[in-house]
Amino acid sequence: MMKTFFARRRFMGLAAGFAAVLMLSGCLTSNVANEWPDIAYGKTPAVRVNAARLDIQDAYRAPMGAPNVDHLFKVTPSVAAQTLASRQVVPVGSAGVMRVIVEDASVRRSTLPPKEGMLGLFPTEPDEQFDARVALRFELADEAAPDIVIGRASVVATRERTLAGGATLAQREKAYHDIVQALVDDLSQGIGTTVGSTFGQQ
Repeated sequence: MMKTFFARRRFMGLAAGFAAVLMLSGCLTSNVANEWPDIAYGKTPAVRVNAARLDIQDAYRAPMGAPNVDHLFKVTPSVAAQTLASRQVVPVGSAGVMRVIVEDASVRRSTLPPKEGMLGLFPTEPDEQFDARVALRFELADEAAPDIVIGRASVVATRERTLAGGATLAQREKAYHDIVQALVDDLSQGIGTTVGSTFGQQ
């Protein structure tokens, strides 16, 4: 039986303010655009699986162009997912290989319809939306017969994030960071429950 964990969240960005405030914000934040904290991976306990070895594979190929923006992230969702799996999934068995396959790690950008704000001059609603999805497949196989899969499970996390019109580079990079951190948190929870119950070993 194949078990699947889905996590879906939505959170809104802040609306844009007056033009002068936006210009000042851009000046103040441009020097700290790359000072976000490292992605945190240790929020959920490690999962001990009944396998002798871990094999992490990246099957996702970033399009490297619009509407995808995942290739622009400082830490891409794919890299973050692989790092999480390598730290949270711990093989403690005497035989078998646990394959962790990144099937999807995409973030797509879309433009929202414009809405008028104060005096019809400034947008009051975010004008960009980012739809992120990471899908991991877990397979337990025999080392001697790798094509024979003994057990399967999957963990999927999705996030939606909106960004205000006129956002600065720093605000955009912060949004990218927050998307990846949220995906990692959801994936970590899914690994702890689904993978732990399917392949876990006390």
